[in-house]
Parts: sequence; structure tokens; C-alpha cells
Amino acid sequence: MKLAPLACLLVACGARVSAPRPFAHRLVVVSIDGLMPDAYLDPDAHGLKVPTLRALVAGGASARVRGVMPTVTYPAHTTIVTGVPPRVHGIVSNEPLDPMFTNHDGWRWYAEDVAAPTIYGAVEAAGGRAALVIWPVTVGARASVVVPEYWRAGGPDDQKLLRALATPGVLDDTARATPDLWTHLTPPDIEDAAPFAIARTVLATRAPDLLMVHAFGLDDAQHAHGPWSPEAKATIENADRELGVLLAQLEHDPRWPETTFVVVSDHGFRAIDHELRLPALFAAHDLNGAQVAVLSNGGTAFVYVLDPSKRDSIDAALAELGDHVARRIDHDQLVAMGGDPNASFALVAAPGNGFSLARTGAPVTDLQATRGTHGWPPDDPDMAASFIAFGPGVAHASLGTIDMLDLAPTFARWLGVALPSAQGKPLPIR
Repeated sequence: MKLAPLACLLVACGARVSAPRPFAHRLVVVSIDGLMPDAYLDPDAHGLKVPTLRALVAGGASARVRGVMPTVTYPAHTTIVTGVPPRVHGIVSNEPLDPMFTNHDGWRWYAEDVAAPTIYGAVEAAGGRAALVIWPVTVGARASVVVPEYWRAGGPDDQKLLRALATPGVLDDTARATPDLWTHLTPPDIEDAAPFAIARTVLATRAPDLLMVHAFGLDDAQHAHGPWSPEAKATIENADRELGVLLAQLEHDPRWPETTFVVVSDHGFRAIDHELRLPALFAAHDLNGAQVAVLSNGGTAFVYVLDPSKRDSIDAALAELGDHVARRIDHDQLVAMGGDPNASFALVAAPGNGFSLARTGAPVTDLQATRGTHGWPPDDPDMAASFIAFGPGVAHASLGTIDMLDLAPTFARWLGVALPSAQGKPLPIR
């Protein structure tokens, strides 16, 4: 896919670049979902061809990131924009609690569910312009540009749905610059070419002060084939190429001297060969959704005891999982870790196992091939997320391990906006 010339984006494609904003700084944040730190800290160990990531690390600041509880996409991305843990911002899992399975596999798509101020909201409140491209939990977000992550049926009608939800004109502009856009953009099967193409167009035509982009091809590849599989490594290398094209556009932009380019991720990954199906287990014990509910997060599961009189039956059923479960986290400990305060307790899967919400089949199902998942507690080294900052004002630094709560206040300081609700501290960069 070729990068459309800026002349096309700015003239023939119907530019809407406004007068310069009052912001003295611009921030571009790209989330490569599931990118593990070794992809850029030790790429040779995995035979990766990632010249862009190597250059970003060599010329910028990089770290491993301690994530949130649970280490899954929607809670993590919401922490990245709020600087508070899931128990505070309210996005405690990818999916809402659905004891009777009536939500038809809906996810936590809606910005109105975020119970904490966001960095993009702070930018807009300060008179700046924020753009959100396939960023989780942004349907209905109050930002200058929103192309949300959202799907229902997973077919061509979801393309219409996305066009209806996106800021008018953005996807049309992108399709003019990148004619094959819609071959990469059928939610939820969004190939990385699509968010990067939208991001390039938004930069050229909408002049955002804050641009946040989510690409999740790597997450899909690792779920399907396992971490460091040939498919996963090919996806990392493709993301690296897309990052390189986006970076080249930024470096040729007049605002490059005031720009910081950041690459983040939300969690790590681990290979699994067994799936733990708690809804199927409870059904086998005649426990229904009015009595017990589950949120499955891969490496962990939140259990909600809705009928206290069934607690012994629930515990007896879970005992059948044996050593497939590594440990139980009680309610108070879970809350202290930043997890859902409404959960009764959490279970942690033993290595090689992952929880799912499947309601049929054996409670412990052998997978036919190695797959991958995440969601273990954030102190698990395999769950470390990623952070690289690069730009004219960023000095080379190896920051060791940082906390995901520190990202939003760091972004706020760079942008010169207030985010007093954030619980983290700005990183010592710039």
C-alpha cells in the first residue's frame, strides 16, 4: 500500500487543515496491541527485522511497562488515557458483565462508561484538537476526530455502522487517499493497514494536537497462533513498516520540531494449550446466570457470586479444575490490585491454560494447536507492555520498568494540559 502524496491529501482530497492551534506541542501515540518489549529491546533473539523500532529505541526513551489488572485491551487502553486503574475508571474487562448472555457478545465500546477524565478530553477542554483512531472505548467520545472501535455482526453492514459512527468526512478522505481502505476495514477484522492509513489522513487534513491510534493485528495473530509464532513475527514486521511510513510523514511535517512520537502496547502474551470454560463448568453443576456470573480475561477470571446460598456449590465446581488454576485472589486483594470491586474473587490460570466464556464443551478443553492469550496479573513478567518515546526533544534513555498509570500524566505534561485525577507521576523525559 503506497502512501498518498501529501499534495493529494491536502488539496485533491479536500483538506480541512485549520489555522495553527495554540498548543505548543503535538503528541502522536500508536498502540500496537500485544507488542512485547523484547520485540524492540532484544529483536535479534527472535530474528525480527524491525528497523523502525530499532531506530526509535536507539534515538529515544524506552521501557517495559507494568500493566493493570487484568492485563487485557480495554482496561489497559482506558488506563493509558486516564492514568487511573480499572477499579476507578470502570472498564474492568473487555466485555460487560452479562450473566444471562443477553448482550450478544457486546464489548465495552462506549465512552460514556469511562468514569474518569481522559487526556483527550483535557486537550479538547484546553482548546486543542484530539483525534482517536480505532481506540477502544471511544464510541461517542467528545473529540474533534473519532473513528471508534466497534462491531456487531462482523460483516459489510458493520462498515456502514463504522461510517455512521465516525467523524464525518474522515473515512471518505482516507478512502480517496488509500483506495483499498475498505478491503482492510471490516470490523472486527481490521487489518493494521487501515488504522495507519486513517492516521496519516487525519494528520494531513485535521491538524490534531493529540492523535491516538490503535492497531491490533498482532493481538489477533498471537491469539490465533501463539506469541513469537511465524505469523506473529510477520505481523510485528508489518507494523514496523507502517510505523516507518507514519514517522516519515511526521518528520516532513512543519510541526515535527514540537512533536513527540510514542509507541505503546497494552499487555504481553503467553502460549496456551488448554481452555477453561467456566460457564460450561457451572452449567454442568446446575448453576445458572442468576446464581453465578463470570468475566473471562484469558489468564484470569472474575467470579461474581450472585446467590450467596450457592457459594459452596460454586466452590465445589471450581475445585474440579484442580491444578489448571494456579491460585485464587480474594475480593480485597483484587481491589487492592486495581481490579473490579464488584467481583467476589478472581481465579488465576496456571501456565498453559486460559479462561473463556464458552458455554458448551468440556470445562477443560484441549486446544488442537497452540494459541496465545494474556490477562494474568500485572506482576507477571510475561504480561509486560511496551513504551517508546521519540522526537526532537526526547533524549536517549533506558527507563527500566515503568507503571502504566504514569503514561497519561506524562502525556498531559507534554501537552500542557491538566489531568489532576491521574494517579501516576510524569516520567522523567523531556
